[in-house]
Amino acid sequence: MPLTSSVSPSGPAGLRSRLAYPALILLTLILLCSEGWQIWTAREARLEEAQIAAANLARALLSTAESEFAQASSITAAIAEQLETEGTGPASLTRVGWLMRRQLHAPSALRNISVYGADGTLLFTSFVGAAMGTSIADRGYFRAHREDAGLGLQVGSAIRSRLDGQWIIPLSRRYADASGHLGGVVVAALEIGAFTQEFGGYDLGRGGMVALLRTDGRLLARVPADEAVLGSPVLNRTPFREPIAPLRSGHFHFASPVDEVDRVGAYRVAEGYPIAVAIGFGVEDVLARWTSGAVLRAASAIPVGGLLLLLGLGFIRQSRLRRDAEHRAAEGDSWAQLVAEHSGDMLSQIGPDGRVDYVSPSAVRVLGLPARALLGRFMEDVIHPEDRPVLRAALEAVRQPGAQEEILLRVTRPDGSPAWIDASLRGLGAHQAAAPGSCLAVLRDATGRKAIEERMSALAMTDALTGLANRQRFDALLAAEWSRCSREGGWVAVLLLDLDHFRGFNEENGHAAGDDALRAVARAVDAAIRRPADVAARHGGDRFAVILPRTDMAGAQDVAERVRLAVAATAIPHRAARAGSLTASLGLAATQPLPGALPDASVLVDAAEAALHEAKRTGRNRVVEAPSIIAIQTQRQGHH
Repeated sequence: MPLTSSVSPSGPAGLRSRLAYPALILLTLILLCSEGWQIWTAREARLEEAQIAAANLARALLSTAESEFAQASSITAAIAEQLETEGTGPASLTRVGWLMRRQLHAPSALRNISVYGADGTLLFTSFVGAAMGTSIADRGYFRAHREDAGLGLQVGSAIRSRLDGQWIIPLSRRYADASGHLGGVVVAALEIGAFTQEFGGYDLGRGGMVALLRTDGRLLARVPADEAVLGSPVLNRTPFREPIAPLRSGHFHFASPVDEVDRVGAYRVAEGYPIAVAIGFGVEDVLARWTSGAVLRAASAIPVGGLLLLLGLGFIRQSRLRRDAEHRAAEGDSWAQLVAEHSGDMLSQIGPDGRVDYVSPSAVRVLGLPARALLGRFMEDVIHPEDRPVLRAALEAVRQPGAQEEILLRVTRPDGSPAWIDASLRGLGAHQAAAPGSCLAVLRDATGRKAIEERMSALAMTDALTGLANRQRFDALLAAEWSRCSREGGWVAVLLLDLDHFRGFNEENGHAAGDDALRAVARAVDAAIRRPADVAARHGGDRFAVILPRTDMAGAQDVAERVRLAVAATAIPHRAARAGSLTASLGLAATQPLPGALPDASVLVDAAEAALHEAKRTGRNRVVEAPSIIAIQTQRQGHH
């Protein structure tokens, strides 16, 4: 039977007793709300991680799109300059045709290039079989050039080409006649299908989306593809109702106006062109694992809260019989211990000498060690040696009561598996029954979060088709190697490889066979370079690049010839090639960066590029060395 007292509580002790019940209920609610807040915080963290991953991928895909727009911009500028200089006569148009063929030689999204007259009528085009006299006078971009003589490169909206009926993005540039009036426009057509093929190579989950947009909100390309919305101002139906160009980058979370899928992601705007890439992950995909975990945590939090409430009621009953202050303090200690034992995080008290004075049972889950194995040991004994200075600095910083530090540490569990932990440290005061300089440490397992961050970082630096380093990683590694050589001395070499007649290979065999061929060539190149420090990368399209640290021209020549033979050994049939199978042309350059030279490796890449063009010009399926570039380095250094 419950114990009761015939004497009613009175005075301060009686008041505390009457307030104990509502205080206990309030505390239980606080604990449940705290668990709910942690569940909600974990949800927001998952969404934030998805936005970070989307931002990294958007940066990589935008770089690819910018290179396509830069190529189209360059050829339209060159053709416009030719037409303004020599007019639209037969000789000039012959020169224009040469420029077109040269630019269209390398595989890219560039589908065709056309020249239109002042009335919008087709004068010349790279597209075979086009009907001469086709007019674009009603196109918005043509009217814009006609009305504004100062308008530069114009990026049009997604439209169907009147030459072949394909969806394209028109990039147009005006050229003037001899009198300075409108002579016509040059139009480079970027094939939208090429962008969707590139974007479709990334696994974004069932609800994932990639979109190429104009900064005014009009859709240029999208995966999943939907021709019905191409060219429409889709952003007008989202919270982004204003042009996004001034923002440069940002995050979003809303239901798609195209397919009504709730997505979270990020976008990034190009520096030189009015385009942006948006990456979205389906919220359902992002929160799939969180949802199951949240249900389990919620299902366990309610019984634990009820248990705490029942236990608290028992403590209150005893407090009515024992109103001694020392007993109430002991009861409070028991309550705190109970909370610590039911927490998913590891709680510990670290003394001023760095030894563990108390640790909760969750140490098994977080560190893989039982609590008894940690008591009396130095906390830094279980931390990775390289991170121990970080822990010591944090312990020193929280010697004052109330001081707080948040740090990320590495540990090795007893089974040998590595792990990451988030550690929150707070200094304790004398009123908390702790020695001066002690602190409370809350440790949480962060291994899963770090794994996701590392996977997304690797994805952003790897070419999805071939598995080699992508252009972004190639540029970063080459810049780092150039800087090292300029400080320490030594050689560095670069190989550029371009597949011979690969555009014809794609037209004959299809893009799927072309992708298979690129993967086979990537494996051959990677196998031909034998040192761990050498790096092979996909430079774009059917072009590959290799960085050879500590390699002079003679050594680079040996590697280049080995790579050329390895590509030939793939024996991929190619009727347009002289050898009857797929071959490659290579240009190589090597130098010793001058001591103190600016960390600009573009001079090395430019020299290898020039050598590659010479290999193409002199018959293909060969290796050409670039001349010494010391003079170019000296000249660049003098300019700075």
